Amino acid sequence: MTAHPDRDPHRLDRRPTDFPTANPDDSPRVTGDVPITVWRLDDHSDSPQTAEPDPGFASRLARRLVLIYTRHGDTIVSLDDDPHLQTAATEAGRTYLSITEPAHLADLDQIEQPVTLVTLHWPRDDHSPAADRIADLFTACRLMMVGDACVIAAVRPRTTPGTTYADHAHTLRAAANDVGFTHILQIVAVSAAGKGDQFTFYASEADAAEVTRQAMSTPGRRVLHIDLMVFTAPVSRDG
Repeated sequence: MTAHPDRDPHRLDRRPTDFPTANPDDSPRVTGDVPITVWRLDDHSDSPQTAEPDPGFASRLARRLVLIYTRHGDTIVSLDDDPHLQTAATEAGRTYLSITEPAHLADLDQIEQPVTLVTLHWPRDDHSPAADRIADLFTACRLMMVGDACVIAAVRPRTTPGTTYADHAHTLRAAANDVGFTHILQIVAVSAAGKGDQFTFYASEADAAEVTRQAMSTPGRRVLHIDLMVFTAPVSRDG
């Protein structure tokens, strides 16, 4: 594995904000041959009025996604209402669109600017069947994406009794594969204790679990952890 200090890391093959608190059983789980990158993000807030770690962690995560997966002038579509992502997009010269109503998904193919990043939280908060929800979302993404655009799903484990991270990941991969997407990368994002952002590329599952364990070993700290599944799809050059 390779660790890098706080700088803009090389683009990860070009291949959002409600964060759960990490716990001793909250280990990343990856199925198949999917590369893992660990992001240890400094969780102090840029605002002197904010004492809680969540805003600092969320804003840094959003900024990192914008810088790595988009270019100036691109459009970012959030299938949730994510103020941190909106701020990061605006400050970096990107257009931010929030689509929170399923009825509006049909209009996404009419977006004029190139859409290079789509983000969504999973599981969803509505009550329609999980497979139907995610199938509709991935289908809509194919309509608006161009080039090497990515869909990034922020997976929140154990939000529903009887479900696991593996269950959520399987649902996402199955729906993505059905419409031509491939799961190409997993990002394990963990809040860090004010030491600057650090990135570990080509990590193993054990490496990711150890980073989470080390972060939790700091007394009196609330550690935040979210798994990001990155999907992309080849775009036809015909027509």
